[in-house]
Amino acid sequence: MRRTIKCNTNHLCIAVFTFCLLVRFAEYFLIKTDQTAIGENVLHKAVGIIILALALKRANLSWSDIGFQRNGFISGILKGLLLGSVCFAVSYGVELAILTMQGNPAHFELYISSFSLTGSQVKNTGFLFFALCVVFNIINVWMEEGIFRGLFIKTLSATKPFMTANLIGAFLFGVWHIVMPLRSYVNGEMSFAAMALMSIGYIILAGIMGIKWGLLSRMTGNLWVGLGDHLFNNTVATNMLHVVSSTGADELQIVRIMAAQLVSFIFVLVIYIYRSRKEGE
Repeated sequence: MRRTIKCNTNHLCIAVFTFCLLVRFAEYFLIKTDQTAIGENVLHKAVGIIILALALKRANLSWSDIGFQRNGFISGILKGLLLGSVCFAVSYGVELAILTMQGNPAHFELYISSFSLTGSQVKNTGFLFFALCVVFNIINVWMEEGIFRGLFIKTLSATKPFMTANLIGAFLFGVWHIVMPLRSYVNGEMSFAAMALMSIGYIILAGIMGIKWGLLSRMTGNLWVGLGDHLFNNTVATNMLHVVSSTGADELQIVRIMAAQLVSFIFVLVIYIYRSRKEGE
């Protein structure tokens, strides 16, 4: 059943994004959950899910209305994980090839670490750490996909073309990620120029990822494929499977992520354009 959105969609999106961003800043700069035994800033993601639930009630929408349908859950997640694994297989190969050409051959190591812009890592190999990594990242991607691809695209599309809504959601998703370089700058771990450059890079990279996951939601009618791909990126490629050489670990992690995301973005975009043209015939 098609529901009528009972609120100003622009105001709703602004309010949700602003409040979630404030909670995110509070955790990164004040609570600093990632520096505790938990090892991950997950509290603002949990709060974000609560905010999303309240926003859905305010807008007269259900979880299925924004892409969390029961149908296609398993197949969608598996397709997303497959997309992520194939594209990251390519990018891991590129990473290993670059290191080998530099005379610094590397190998894989499996352990849990928190994502760090400054290269600091703590290796955790216990089962509990792997389990918590998966659980925390499920909370992470559920919140981010639910808000940026689910709520934002659904509500903004009520008054705007899909692609405009998708671009707005993707841009906000990019802005969402600048909190990390900002904290590194405030902590004295990064210069202002490096922080500014990293922030711009985040807006572009996360924006591309956001556009891709938005296109996937449009093509599939749900969030599951994008959520699976997002989960692989955050869990395996960022926190679990590491490239270690004689000079350190994950020195080219940003290259790995950028390469995989560009490959998958082009792949998804080509399919989207092909399907759009075919439907237009």
